[in-house]
Amino acid sequence: MKKTPALLICFSALLLTQCSAPQTPSSVVTLASPTPQGTVTTQTLGNSTVMTRRLINRPLTNKDVGRVLEEVTVVSPSGTSVQERVIVRALPRLETKNLTKS
Repeated sequence: MKKTPALLICFSALLLTQCSAPQTPSSVVTLASPTPQGTVTTQTLGNSTVMTRRLINRPLTNKDVGRVLEEVTVVSPSGTSVQERVIVRALPRLETKNLTKS
C-alpha cells in the first residue's frame, strides 16, 4: 500500500496538535467603576494589576494645563508604582507627562 504525502502531512499535523501543550494568552480583565473621585479602570495582566483613575471626565481645554488627568497604579510582585499623568497641552492634541508619585 502506497501512502500519499497529503495523508502523511495530515497525520503528522494531528500528532503535533495532540503532543503540544496548550498555550493560553495572559488574561486581560478590564473593569470600570465610577467613584466620587473619578472613573477607575482595573486591568489584570498576568500577575500584575493596573488601576487607572480618570480624574477629569469632560472635554479638555488648554485651561486644564498643569492639572492631573489620570492616576495610574501598578501592583506587581516586584512592588507598587504610582504615576500621575499631568496635562501639558490639550488642544489640538492631548499631551501628558508622567510624574512618579511617592
